[in-house]
Amino acid sequence: DPNRVGITVGGNLITYPGEVTTRTADMVTSKILWNSVVSTPGAKYCCAGVKNFYLETPMDRYEYMRIPARMIPQAFITAYQLQPKIYKGHLYMEIRKGMYGLPQSGILANNLLRKRIKPHGYYEVSNTPGLWKHKTRPTTFTLVVDDFGIKCVGNQHAQHLIDTLSKYYTVETDWTGGLYCGIQLDWNYTQRYVDLSMPK
Repeated sequence: DPNRVGITVGGNLITYPGEVTTRTADMVTSKILWNSVVSTPGAKYCCAGVKNFYLETPMDRYEYMRIPARMIPQAFITAYQLQPKIYKGHLYMEIRKGMYGLPQSGILANNLLRKRIKPHGYYEVSNTPGLWKHKTRPTTFTLVVDDFGIKCVGNQHAQHLIDTLSKYYTVETDWTGGLYCGIQLDWNYTQRYVDLSMPK
């Protein structure tokens, strides 16, 4: 919906006592993985995205915010029976799951992902942020926020990762590997190359 409104927390007003830096793959790491796909016999590439990656992550401590009631459409106030909750012209709320704008949303979501997929054999390569592998399967992927760029030799191995993620998240899959982090990828597995272009 091009007319939707998303609520964003004023992260500049949040003081979070813990680490907020999230390890994520950079463009160089992604390009090296793409080169690895075309140079590995039988390898293919696909993409997966987790919906509401931040929004479904429980907070390690709750945050609080307020919104001026005048900014909320009356239809919303009526539909969700918010009028009794308005105090001195504001609606006050407790944030129990991640929201856009919270400085800790990224690292909390990333740490929860790490905890969830570790028992299934997945781990992040220690010296390369955002590059993940499986202990026994020929599966490697880069992770940027909620976008997974997956290299595998055999679709069943990529399916294992997707099935693992689907235990905990709503996952969208692109088996053509045609779009990753805004970059269009045109794969030619016969001649083993990939064309890169930015969307127009």
